[in-house]
Amino acid sequence: MSVVVDYKGYYSPIAEVPSDIMDEWEQTLKGERARILAALQTKIPNADAFKSKIAEPAYTVWESFVSDTFPDVDLIKLKMRIKLLTAYDSWNTGVQNAFAEGGTFETNVTNKKDKLAKARYPMGVTGIRYKVGWLCGYKALGVITGDVRVLKYMGTDDSISGEVTNIFPSGVNKFVRALGLPIIVQGLVIAQYAHENGLDSERDAVISATNTKLDNTVEKLVNTGYTLDLKIGYEPTADRLFVQSTAESTS
Repeated sequence: MSVVVDYKGYYSPIAEVPSDIMDEWEQTLKGERARILAALQTKIPNADAFKSKIAEPAYTVWESFVSDTFPDVDLIKLKMRIKLLTAYDSWNTGVQNAFAEGGTFETNVTNKKDKLAKARYPMGVTGIRYKVGWLCGYKALGVITGDVRVLKYMGTDDSISGEVTNIFPSGVNKFVRALGLPIIVQGLVIAQYAHENGLDSERDAVISATNTKLDNTVEKLVNTGYTLDLKIGYEPTADRLFVQSTAESTS
């Protein structure tokens, strides 16, 4: 077998979420206030709809978590069922107050804006094309799905050998990116949280679980004539997480 393309990219969260993205997020959500309220009122116009679409499903899910061996379990279940089935008035009042102009919804959007700063973690995997370009997660998929545009964004954290090649059946490659990127993002972000807090065994467990997902999804879609090793990992020498995609020809 011969290597067709081999890419490795180190991961780091970006320094900060750009302020214009933070501001746009805040204003976009606030601008949706009236539409969200209208949608809620359309979906849940009265107590009967509340019971069938919120209370009953909520109770069914909650009930499955309650052990039948718990003391007085039948009465506990009945109490919760009654509580949920009679909650429409308080729910509706809360919704009206929250989504009134200047209400809790708008206030909390502003108050929670700083939490969007954590988006720097997934953005360190995907990149922001119009700001910093694509980053390691997208590049790892781009080089094996024939997206030569990723070559424009290679930097000091990237290494590549071979040629950008689509190793998937025609028309499948764009879906591979949509499938693989969320798995890589989830894995690198959670592993980075663990790494930053000195949880090495947890970090390695996340890496292992993520690579199993990639084995069972993206790697199974490869076209006849190719093999793929797509993985995330931790490199002690660099003390950094990475993503790597290695495609080989079997011919």
